Amino acid sequence: MLMELSGRFAPDKFKDLSVRLERGDTKSALAAEAELAVVWAIARVAHMVPEPELPGSANRPEAVSNDLFVSGPAIIEVRALSDDSFSGKEAMDRTANIIAGFADQIRRGAGKHLYFEFSERSYWTRRFHRERCVDPKFQLTNDIRDQLRKWIEAPGWPNPASIRITRGKTDVVVSWTESTSPLFRTFCSMPPIAYDLEDNPIYKALRSKSKSGQLKGAKGTLRCVVLVDAGCTMLRRLGSAGVPSPHEVRGETIINHALAKLSIDVVIVLSPYRQGGRANLYDSVLLWKVSCFDRRERVPDGEYERIEKMAAQLPKPRFEGYQARDIHRQGGFAPDRSWYLGTQITSWENGRMTIKLSASLLHEYLAGRMDSDKFRQRAFNDMQNLFDMELARGNSIRQVQFESGGIDTDDDYVTFELDVDLEKTVKKRRGVDG
Repeated sequence: MLMELSGRFAPDKFKDLSVRLERGDTKSALAAEAELAVVWAIARVAHMVPEPELPGSANRPEAVSNDLFVSGPAIIEVRALSDDSFSGKEAMDRTANIIAGFADQIRRGAGKHLYFEFSERSYWTRRFHRERCVDPKFQLTNDIRDQLRKWIEAPGWPNPASIRITRGKTDVVVSWTESTSPLFRTFCSMPPIAYDLEDNPIYKALRSKSKSGQLKGAKGTLRCVVLVDAGCTMLRRLGSAGVPSPHEVRGETIINHALAKLSIDVVIVLSPYRQGGRANLYDSVLLWKVSCFDRRERVPDGEYERIEKMAAQLPKPRFEGYQARDIHRQGGFAPDRSWYLGTQITSWENGRMTIKLSASLLHEYLAGRMDSDKFRQRAFNDMQNLFDMELARGNSIRQVQFESGGIDTDDDYVTFELDVDLEKTVKKRRGVDG
């Protein structure tokens, strides 16, 4: 996608996207991926100019299009949202890192055994409040240091198996466990849902876009914000799926409230959803769900037809938003980590066989970066090497061709057709009969 749009991006924008896409920071990388994918998909179905100059504004929106909407030109901004900040995970992880780091100073390796479960509380003012008991500015006090030191230095630690730290906004139970991962050692029973129309990540993101110079300069032009689910519960469950808990505010209600108050005309939500249900993941398929919200009372017929076409251009999602976020945080999409297209095998009635193999995997094997055992494991799921098996049956490679793996992959297929080489067989027999 990036290379396809390289001639249309300014050099600094191209470099910015390239750096962000390969950055280890999950939030920045997924935001860059969402921006690039949406702009690329728009360019496939409609007029599109990336980062146009707007009168009276030094800021530039992601794109402008003259015909994405039937009603006229539109300024398009893109924003990827996740639960990370709203779920309290960033604050919880920060607190856990501070405590685990101090624990390591007391007893070597103690921090990797700690698990953190944060409490929650609820109360009323003029409205209902529900919040996690975690302080984004948490710091160790002398009392907390003494409590941790007494617990960790005790003979036969962990005895007791857990302690409770309550200071200021923080209320957390720290438990010993056999092993933990820094990415998954915090928990709170409060889910990432909203109890206020404006104190939530959806409204705050839309307000930020509304106040920015990008949309302010769009006078007489449709102002559109595309929200992409990068692990955001409220975008994944916009409407009436399930029974909302008391006082919970749904995502669609928040978006409609934002449209009524902010300088935005249209909000488009793109979220991966699993068609076919979750009972059997092998029979289900991930697709893009498109939801359109409009502040106008009258919307022209066919207004969103190209929005639907734009979404259809996007590569089918491989993961749901929260899955992509977690895999990225674990380094699964790191540039130095290889992802190979899966091997595909077709057997024909006449004995011929077709093997479609990852080009990247084959290249690494030929380059000597892996041995034959590792190649067999990656290519054939640790089963018998099919090339060896077909050779033993008398089949040879008759034809080889390349096949594109798709716009959203960094890999292609090498397709091998194997069949009996009659000419070689006859020559061998003649040599034996000789």
